[in-house]
Amino acid sequence: MNIFYDSVSETWFHDQKDAVLFAGADDEKITYKKEIPDQSLYPVTEFPGSRVLVVAILTSLNPKKETGLGGNLTLFQDLSSYLSQHGILSYAITGRALASGSMKGYVFSTDANKWIEYKMPLPDIVYNRVPSRGYEASAEFHSLMNHFNERNVNIFNPSFLDKYVMYESLKEAGSLIRHLPETAILHTRECLESFLDTHRHIYLKPCKGSQGKGIYTICKNPDGTLLVSSLKNSETFDNFTSFWETKKKVLTKRNYLAQRAIVPKKLLGHRYDYRILVHYEKGFYKVTGKAVRMSQTQEITTHTPRGGKLYPYQNLQSRRLNLALAKIAQKCGEILSKKVGFLGEFSIDIGEDESGSLFIYEVNSKPMQFDEEDIEANRLLQLKDLFIELTFSNRMIK
Repeated sequence: MNIFYDSVSETWFHDQKDAVLFAGADDEKITYKKEIPDQSLYPVTEFPGSRVLVVAILTSLNPKKETGLGGNLTLFQDLSSYLSQHGILSYAITGRALASGSMKGYVFSTDANKWIEYKMPLPDIVYNRVPSRGYEASAEFHSLMNHFNERNVNIFNPSFLDKYVMYESLKEAGSLIRHLPETAILHTRECLESFLDTHRHIYLKPCKGSQGKGIYTICKNPDGTLLVSSLKNSETFDNFTSFWETKKKVLTKRNYLAQRAIVPKKLLGHRYDYRILVHYEKGFYKVTGKAVRMSQTQEITTHTPRGGKLYPYQNLQSRRLNLALAKIAQKCGEILSKKVGFLGEFSIDIGEDESGSLFIYEVNSKPMQFDEEDIEANRLLQLKDLFIELTFSNRMIK
């Protein structure tokens, strides 16, 4: 069966006579129409109750792009095309989706190779891919989320994660303490000075940063001087007071945390860490992708936008490592979903020290696309299966 959109009546129809079809969380009825306009046909799979599954990809506006849509459009296009191949209707929306009084979204047309705005059914699942923390704090975003919550729409990943909230949550649970480098929130000068005196080599990270932006490392030398490095340069300060007077405006303008620097195991003379992709499946959090990123141009971070490079995970894998990563993924999923809301997908940055111990650097609730094609292919499969599981297991329970 196919469905199609009639732009004159702004209505969806199907092309199979005598068939009954409903779509989305409101069970919107899709009726039969013999005359098919000269527009794209979207093949749909019938799920229990003669229903078609509808997924909304939530992002923000970006007037600089031709579509007006912000965020990772490559991911959205790949996901939309993949879901369409499996009979699932998907569309991208922004916080203005309800501005006209009805749900308006953008469907990707593979025939036209572009996003086209249509009137859409209420989605079964909202896949939150809003690219900005600031937009997630906006009234427009919260208004749309309230609209979905009031109608019992599944929200897939409620928000970005705060690094310190992540640390505190995992620490309180207890089971992952040995995988957490000591961390403190930077409240005052005294707090930072004490933390540096204790650990001698530390990282300073924005609690709400990403991709290594705003990160510093500080090494306290035996003579009391400080070597402070960022992604762009290094500076030496005679003492802590000199450092603080120079950097305090930057460090107090946004929330920072201080984290003990581990002594990393190196590969070909460079630090590296593991990037693992995780998805929920039938009550468990399973690792669905494993990758390695190795620093090159600087030794502060391994992010590829900061000069890091890919390295084959297969060259480092072992049964012990695979089991350890699986355990960390399961515990992170359990703990953080209880703390911040259901996480169906996330990634974890994990470092390894010289003794082989693993340390959780960060958990990302909106993972970037991986450069490894096999990981991205598995990601699309896992998301598709999870969208189906969440929608129809919930309906059967009800």
